[in-house]
Amino acid sequence: MTKFASNLVSSCLRIRPDDNVTVFFYPHTTTLAEDIAEECFKVGADVNLSIYTDRFYETYMRLLSVESLRKPNVFCRGLTEMSSAQFWLSGVYDPAVLRRVPPEKRAAADEGEFASHYPLARDKKVRSLFVAMSQVTRPRAKAYGFNFPHWQRMMVAASSVKASKLAGDGSMVAPRLTKGNRVRITSENGTDLEFELAGRRALVFDGVVDDEDMVAGAFEASWPAGNVSVAPREDSANGTIGFDVPEAWAGRSIRKLGWQFSDGRVTSWTGDKNADVVRKTWETGAGDKDRIAGLSIGLNPKAEYGFTLNPIVRGGVTVSIGSNEDLGGANKNGFYHQGTLRGATVEIDGEPLVREGKLVLA
Repeated sequence: MTKFASNLVSSCLRIRPDDNVTVFFYPHTTTLAEDIAEECFKVGADVNLSIYTDRFYETYMRLLSVESLRKPNVFCRGLTEMSSAQFWLSGVYDPAVLRRVPPEKRAAADEGEFASHYPLARDKKVRSLFVAMSQVTRPRAKAYGFNFPHWQRMMVAASSVKASKLAGDGSMVAPRLTKGNRVRITSENGTDLEFELAGRRALVFDGVVDDEDMVAGAFEASWPAGNVSVAPREDSANGTIGFDVPEAWAGRSIRKLGWQFSDGRVTSWTGDKNADVVRKTWETGAGDKDRIAGLSIGLNPKAEYGFTLNPIVRGGVTVSIGSNEDLGGANKNGFYHQGTLRGATVEIDGEPLVREGKLVLA
């Protein structure tokens, strides 16, 4: 894990001697948090470790009111104010605790978390890295029905893909999403969704926050990585999309979810009983929750569908609704959700970018 931490510190966030680093973590990721801190100390950066626990999260969500959860958190704002870089080893050890959170409190907490962190982090240009390996626990595998050893091996493999490979492939995808106009997504499952791009810059998420990313306003990354994302024109979506990849969400596995768009708004929501829980959160959420938020194309050849990395699987097509300010979009903070298609075709102005789940880079 020491070598892994070294890569996160030196390559992903490029920690410097003048950085003030906060590492948010849970007890099961203590060793990795300590390794990251040690690597930061080696380059002369100062570090604060901020620990959460499953019990803390559960009581926080159970005892605080909806009004309190919706307010920005003074401690989160304070840590963001003092930090120039943040590592997120986040994710409860056992996601079963998430099932006990009422939809209205989940929606309120999402609003409060965003307001506590994102605007200030954006203005201060705080570099941020989410480490997905922190979610690999046996209780999480049990909650979602994952084969734990297979999931663990896949995460290691996906983390081994070089950022330069992801950046190179992303450089061929991003211009088409930046310069294109009309997008059509189709699939054998009945998906037929069209929308327009807005001339916004598509962002390549290769797991590294470098100077070019900083100029583009992309301060957040994750590892393992590998996708290109863009915010479409929010009022342009029409048609139907049905996601065909199981999605791990809040201690539940969503296996069926679909949206119908008309004149840019979600007009119907279909799915299984777990998707219905998301729908209830959507109904109580705020912001531009019924507008299309983003289109993402996966790049990572080692990531696999059905675990926790769906948006970065090579050839995967992910569509989201709700907040998209992080992509330079106009949708205001509030609800956010995404889903992924594994065998879709994506055409940009009639030319294929993804054909039946395979990237078309030539």
